[in-house]
Amino acid sequence: MLDVQAPGVSVPMAPIAANGRVYIGNAGGDQVGVTGHVYALDAHDGHVIWRFDVVPATGPARQSWTNAALPVSGGAFWTSFTLDQPKGVLYVPAGNPAPDFDTFDRTGDDLYADSVIAIDAATGRMLAYNQLVKHDNHDWDVDSAPMLATTRAGAQIIASANKDGMLSILDRSRVSSANAASEAAPPVIPLRSQTPTTTRENVDVPLSRDFQIRFCPGIGGGTEWNGAAYSPLTDSLFVAAVDLCSRVQITRKLEVPQPGMVWFGSANAFQDIPDPPARARGWLTAYDAENGRVRWKFAAPHPMLAGVTPTASGLVFAADLGGELYAFDQHSGQVLWKTDTGQSMGGGMVTYRARGRQLLAVASGMKSIAWPGSANKSRILIYGLH
Repeated sequence: MLDVQAPGVSVPMAPIAANGRVYIGNAGGDQVGVTGHVYALDAHDGHVIWRFDVVPATGPARQSWTNAALPVSGGAFWTSFTLDQPKGVLYVPAGNPAPDFDTFDRTGDDLYADSVIAIDAATGRMLAYNQLVKHDNHDWDVDSAPMLATTRAGAQIIASANKDGMLSILDRSRVSSANAASEAAPPVIPLRSQTPTTTRENVDVPLSRDFQIRFCPGIGGGTEWNGAAYSPLTDSLFVAAVDLCSRVQITRKLEVPQPGMVWFGSANAFQDIPDPPARARGWLTAYDAENGRVRWKFAAPHPMLAGVTPTASGLVFAADLGGELYAFDQHSGQVLWKTDTGQSMGGGMVTYRARGRQLLAVASGMKSIAWPGSANKSRILIYGLH
């Protein structure tokens, strides 16, 4: 059994099980003193086979956390990992450093927060990484499970859509457990392209101690926990996103709460940071998987958080927090079917076959104080396709 009892630590992500091991990580990187760790547990008795520390105890990466007076915090995990089983590589999406907004005293690179990290699945050795968000002062976690695909042209890609409102496509062709990384200088996973998934404004404007700065996407914007989906039928990546901005003023003086307490470093309260919920909208975008170019976009009247599911028949399913469930044509983006479920939708969806019939199962009824929407109950809805 994994014992991670410490102030501010939680384990909300879904585990990955393969080859006699169970891979899991901890959340809580927005809390004082909590950093992210990846664990490989023995599937038979639960003992820890290896542990990978997102923030190493020593070395150049630890030295990138420049202010020794601050408790090192961040780089934790909210969502699941992705296993490249043939190559023996585990890809993990490390979250933001803390304090989330106050970077006046956090001036280094904060490695390996806000990164896609490749780890040897058998040994826990770091193979490579790419820090997608540099010097994060917007709470822009690299937060969704990396999506692995091989395009029609044979490119081995990682698609990472995150809270920064960007789809990042990386090249994983040279990442393999056969390649040992140097602790002093692990290689960077090459970036093929980056394309916006939602509104991006004031992304480079420094935050202030004297007044609020509005930036997009805000802390509830971009792509949250359900990342990119790939369709070999159209060689497309599909990404759902939230269009929601934030207003932040950081504290006059950096104050460090008690260990385990939330540490945003903002002068305005959490409830006052996001724009009013009525302004929130959503996007579903189709991208060329080779180069990230936009093929089509759909503007939803409500945020899109739910999982996106393309099918071999040429459909792609998505949903919004207003409870609308959609079926799109993968090629054109035309809405072919929609229904109002009456329930906020932010979870997963899957198609499957039972008794010779194709079915669609969706999670509905998301209840959250952080995102607009409402639900009386949570339930699984199943639809039959004709």
